[in-house]
Amino acid sequence: MRKLICFIVLVSFGFSGHSQKSGIEIYFLQKYQNTEPKCCYCFDEKKLVFSDKPILEENDIDYFDWKKQKITLSKTGKNKISKLKIALSGIPVVMVLNNKLIYGFWFWNNFSSFGCDRVYTYPKKDFKIKFGLPSNNIFGVDPRFNPELKKYILKKFPQHYSVD
Repeated sequence: MRKLICFIVLVSFGFSGHSQKSGIEIYFLQKYQNTEPKCCYCFDEKKLVFSDKPILEENDIDYFDWKKQKITLSKTGKNKISKLKIALSGIPVVMVLNNKLIYGFWFWNNFSSFGCDRVYTYPKKDFKIKFGLPSNNIFGVDPRFNPELKKYILKKFPQHYSVD
């Protein structure tokens, strides 16, 4: 009987705590620090403070095209993005996979004339994740093709073409 009670108590505590989401999530950055004087949109990934809740969760994503680096949002995802007020200088965000930071990037305003020397996307337009705006304005290594992310994407979102 004691074993049964211990088991029930352990199981109930396991389900009552904060749920650990898994899969792809995108978070706002509440605090970040630029550590590269020659890079306008770099941030130190060791000194980031994320928002408490993700902007987008995996169930907000209908499809992730790996080769084109394009996210297609579900109706709920589109609704969340439509409510965002994106400054001309962008909003810093991070992509997280199974609670692990993959890379940082920027939500960009469709009407912005600013350049971006890192990863960015126009989430209200096409959510195609790109590196450098314009394309010759880049700093550092392109982090988008992370092998861990690739493995997950190809399993979760079967691609409509062959991917090497």
